[in-house]
Amino acid sequence: MIDHIWTVACSRAVIDSASNNVSLESVIEQITIMAEPAPDAMLPMPLDVMTLWARSDPNIPSKGRMRLTFVSPSGKGHGHKELDVDLTTVEHYRTLIRFSGLPLSEPGRHIFRVELQEDPERGWQPVAAVPLITNFVERLPGEAELNKDQQT
Repeated sequence: MIDHIWTVACSRAVIDSASNNVSLESVIEQITIMAEPAPDAMLPMPLDVMTLWARSDPNIPSKGRMRLTFVSPSGKGHGHKELDVDLTTVEHYRTLIRFSGLPLSEPGRHIFRVELQEDPERGWQPVAAVPLITNFVERLPGEAELNKDQQT
């Protein structure tokens, strides 16, 4: 059996080759976009989503498959990515999915839905829902006052 330990969205995940430890730079929980929402809008922002998996029993090798889906607040799934989770020779396993941009056409709580399939007959099992809050604003708070001061 496989346990999902964590999933984190960040601007960049870096794995140190000497220690095999990971550094997660600028964990992303919320995005503010200075524009109006637009249908089929794509935010050209690189983003890494890293997951950590572990054997439920350290002595029993396991293998499965993970699936990551980006879901909008209205429930629309924006494709998915699948990767193997191979714990046959190691006790912990990380997966890294890189996005060059995100489809962000509405404000609210987007979700990175993480699912695991250990047995194809059982299908996909949800293991995590990592939120990404998206705000659309015409200008940042305080910007109107700043612009007014600059005009005088």
